[in-house]
Amino acid sequence: MMLKTDFRPGGAGNLVDYIQRDRSQDAVQSVDVRNPSGRQLAESEVDRFVEKSQRFQFQRHLIVSPDPDGQYTPAEVSANTREVMNREFGQRPTTDYVYAVHRDTEFPHAHVAATGRESELEMDRSEINRLRERASTIYNEPERTKGATQSGADTTAKESSQPVSDDTREELHERELSLEQHPEKDVLPTRERAQEKSPTKRHLRKIAPQSNLRAVSSNPTRQGTLTNPPNPRRTQTQKNKQNPRNS
Repeated sequence: MMLKTDFRPGGAGNLVDYIQRDRSQDAVQSVDVRNPSGRQLAESEVDRFVEKSQRFQFQRHLIVSPDPDGQYTPAEVSANTREVMNREFGQRPTTDYVYAVHRDTEFPHAHVAATGRESELEMDRSEINRLRERASTIYNEPERTKGATQSGADTTAKESSQPVSDDTREELHERELSLEQHPEKDVLPTRERAQEKSPTKRHLRKIAPQSNLRAVSSNPTRQGTLTNPPNPRRTQTQKNKQNPRNS
């Protein structure tokens, strides 16, 4: 189980635009954004969440990425992520969140945007580790991955593609935390080529961050350049550095 998170002061407009965009499509498409009950939100409801984040001036981004060996469906990722977040945030009076499941990679994973009082959303390393363990339990990850390993033993040799390594997912999700557009187009093909050359050795290539990245939304009122001040409806300071405790 990979669970990545960071927090930033400011509204969650750019973050919501990021998790709402379907990066598997060249055209501007959107994925379903859902609330804690799992209901798909209308655009006006998404805007109200962003307005709430602007009042609190605080946001937390979480990425929940279960082990690909578990072969989780997008529906399972949605339901399990919702249970994880409801247990974590359900008793916090001001905290609210929305989430979306991304299917632009071979391993579906969820992005969560949370807002509320800063004191309710602060997390140290021990709390992040506890949340990661809870997510693994809710996903029943040990049993799912054990079963997948046993059932897939006879077919592994027949598969032409190399499995996605933990290093690959780690780098991809770190770049997603920075709201980088299309990191999968760079990270995943690079990893596959490295694995083909040396399948028994892990490679970790450091890639310089891209600049002038743009958050694109089907709603023109929520478009903004991530490296420059976005429009007033969705204010988010992108130059705030990530708290080192929350990596």
